[in-house]
Amino acid sequence: MTLKTIIVDDEKPSREALSNYIHDYCPSVEIVAACNSVKTAHKAILKYSPQLIFLDIEMPNGNGFELLRLFSPLTFKVIFVTAYSEYALKAFRFSATDYLLKPVMVDELVEAVEKASQEISRETGGLNLQKLIENLFAAQNHIRQLVIPDSNGFRVVEIDNIIMCEADGYCTHFYFSAKERLTSSKNLKYYQDLLGHHDFVRVHNSYLVNALHVKSYSNQGDIILSGKLKCPLGNAYKHGFIERFRKLK
Repeated sequence: MTLKTIIVDDEKPSREALSNYIHDYCPSVEIVAACNSVKTAHKAILKYSPQLIFLDIEMPNGNGFELLRLFSPLTFKVIFVTAYSEYALKAFRFSATDYLLKPVMVDELVEAVEKASQEISRETGGLNLQKLIENLFAAQNHIRQLVIPDSNGFRVVEIDNIIMCEADGYCTHFYFSAKERLTSSKNLKYYQDLLGHHDFVRVHNSYLVNALHVKSYSNQGDIILSGKLKCPLGNAYKHGFIERFRKLK
């Protein structure tokens, strides 16, 4: 599948370097325009109807996110090329979308293009981007949804509905009840970093729990959760867990 593509970056050397990399290493990508501003990119998108955009974020007279807000619904996939803040990178991760940090590495570029191609074939790119924009234009503590990639594509879930996360090798199981489970290909540490500001507590090497769903704790070492779920409390995490709930008394 050939991907009709636009590059948007205000720096000419960056546009040219990325264009050369794409030409040499991404044969499925056809560059139809290279733009240096939000205004010219807006016109090019309307003219060419691309499937994929490589988008810088910080540009004169408007940024990349403002460009995306001009299109609804979003009918193309975006790979951000940026040196943007850690907060934005975290929002990208919540939204399961792709970004490349400058200077661009060839292997990361090839991987991002392959992922974009797969998502375009599944027609999932627009929803991912819509979720990204919602997350970015909300205060960090108000991000309430998480996009979880799975074998069929991805699921958008309410963070408060996640009861427990369980490590399984390099994968993570999300539990919403004893009978409802979703598996992600990302590891538990990845989700601990994302969910630490959302009342999630690491209680064991293999478990991360939503404190809002903790019902009780027994001296036998079991944490009882909503949805008829339970998990062990590891010795290394016991003091922090008990102190957290003692402060609520």
